[in-house]
Amino acid sequence: MAIDKTVQGIFDKAMYLIDAQNESTGSTTSGDTKEYRVRTIGILNNLLDVVYPASSTYPTDGDGRPALDDITGFEDEIDLDPRILRDILPNGLAAHLLSEENPSLAEYFQQLFEEHLASALYGVRAKFESVDDALPYGGIEFGRFSRWL
Repeated sequence: MAIDKTVQGIFDKAMYLIDAQNESTGSTTSGDTKEYRVRTIGILNNLLDVVYPASSTYPTDGDGRPALDDITGFEDEIDLDPRILRDILPNGLAAHLLSEENPSLAEYFQQLFEEHLASALYGVRAKFESVDDALPYGGIEFGRFSRWL
């Protein structure tokens, strides 16, 4: 079974978290969620740069700061790892959607977002480089610019 990488999949998970789905069908597309749908694309575009460095898809080589393209619709796929798509982004989206409507619940989802993001950042594989292959250790080669006592 494949992982749903679409904006719709993230939106669905957020709606289930805040219990906004249709009670009889489970559908997240209804008149009750219309206002949430309108705000979702903008909120997720805002959160992408925050969560991207915690994803296993974040490139560690190359120059500059890598970035994801903006999302424009609910059918767009986001190239992030499953933990970000299934856990972190839905919590962040729920927090932002509820910020005015239910501040205490929004704070709860924001706390989950921040805790899980920190945990994901901690688990990102690091890139190791050899010290022996670099310039002389400690920058001693630039000692002529300093004063030795």
